[in-house]
Amino acid sequence: MMLRKKTFRTYDEQIDFIKSRGIVVEDKNDAVEALSTYSYYSLVNLNKHLYGGLKERRFIGNPSLLDLQLAHMLNMNFYQVVLKGILYIEASFKTKLAYLVSRKYGVMSRDNINDPNNNFLYRGYYIDSHPVSTNILRSLAGKLRYLQSEKDRHSYSHHFLLANRQLPPWIFIHVVEFGIAIQWYNILRDQDKNEVCENMIWGQTDRRPQNVSIEKAKTFLDGALQVLREYRNTIAHGQRVFSSEMENSLPEQELFMLLPEDVLTRREYESGIGTNDPYACLLSIAMLIHDPLLMMSFLSELQSQLNFAHTMQTAVSSEMKDPYEILGIPPFTMERLIELSHQRFGDISRYYFDLSQSDR
Repeated sequence: MMLRKKTFRTYDEQIDFIKSRGIVVEDKNDAVEALSTYSYYSLVNLNKHLYGGLKERRFIGNPSLLDLQLAHMLNMNFYQVVLKGILYIEASFKTKLAYLVSRKYGVMSRDNINDPNNNFLYRGYYIDSHPVSTNILRSLAGKLRYLQSEKDRHSYSHHFLLANRQLPPWIFIHVVEFGIAIQWYNILRDQDKNEVCENMIWGQTDRRPQNVSIEKAKTFLDGALQVLREYRNTIAHGQRVFSSEMENSLPEQELFMLLPEDVLTRREYESGIGTNDPYACLLSIAMLIHDPLLMMSFLSELQSQLNFAHTMQTAVSSEMKDPYEILGIPPFTMERLIELSHQRFGDISRYYFDLSQSDR
């Protein structure tokens, strides 16, 4: 198959090409600055789905280059806040995992995962029947060896190892990738996995309701962690979020078992909302936050980006697409997430968001 040859174009040529595709360029100098800042690919190719679809050459509706610029900015800014929320959950998950391992299996490790002496990576502490258990433990042991090597001599972990000769789980976990941490959790014995799961879903100081199956809770957490991991990697690598490209989703039965009322309906879920789309990612974050200040901060930052988009739409670009359409989230997103905060945290949440509303 012959590859299609790509042609380099100067900024002037890119502007001519943009115009030929039905995009309005109101000021040439502004267009050059936009193209040199964001790139043609980010402004044009990544916004094609909003104006007729990926197969259409011309942009339906004749958007301006400024419309595309604002859409790109909103997408970047909003999903950077989402990434911050995912990192909150990642840190919480890793902290709970490291706490359990340290408490039950000690603070020391050895290169040999078959050595039971002072070794939190001893394979006997984990599910031996799990098909990848040995590989995961060896991978973790290999990461510890790397941290001791000269290749990593500038890191905090390396210096801590030199001074203490050991790296306890609560420090080691910070250099373990999210995906590897999830795999570590998955090879825990059932009792240990149950504990981490309960703490993630109901917090450290609350307990699982008796009418909720721990197995279903673990199924939900598995799905939520994988959704968050996939969105984390997509956003962190600067890629545009398209739910059609996301492979992981929230399990329906387990989601509705745990989800408060008025946050999502079955019909909405069946239409694709809350499955593997950005709303599913946002739900996963909100459902796993147990600190009211953290919840209010996260939701306020999301709302701030939407407010900015609406202001810019009013001030400079009345033809700009609806911010919710640009982001791929339903228009009720913030209303439902704030309601989830109210149900979780009660009066402090209601007072804060009432106060925020009155300040606008």
